[in-house]
Amino acid sequence: MALDRAYEEKRSFIRMRIDTPVQVTHSGQTFVARCKDLSGAGMLITCDRKLAINDLTEVCIEQEGPNRFPFRASATVSRIEPGAAGEYDIGLTLTEIHDTVHE
Repeated sequence: MALDRAYEEKRSFIRMRIDTPVQVTHSGQTFVARCKDLSGAGMLITCDRKLAINDLTEVCIEQEGPNRFPFRASATVSRIEPGAAGEYDIGLTLTEIHDTVHE
């Protein structure tokens, strides 16, 4: 029942747990990170770069198969936590999802 959900899952958007590469562009440099989860409002990535709160980024997740378009969005860094092995868990708030069908 919806009332029994844990507080962290009471969100406006459902969070999907995934494990896929994501290209991140920050300050003119593009690097590959791992997207750990994704929702309509944000994503959690893991990478070896430490970004700062409120940094602006562009993200892109490529999709496989025919008639598939990449997921592209602008995002702002909303949280940073130390992860395993010198990596960082970085929460991104999506600010704009780009229409890649017509670009």
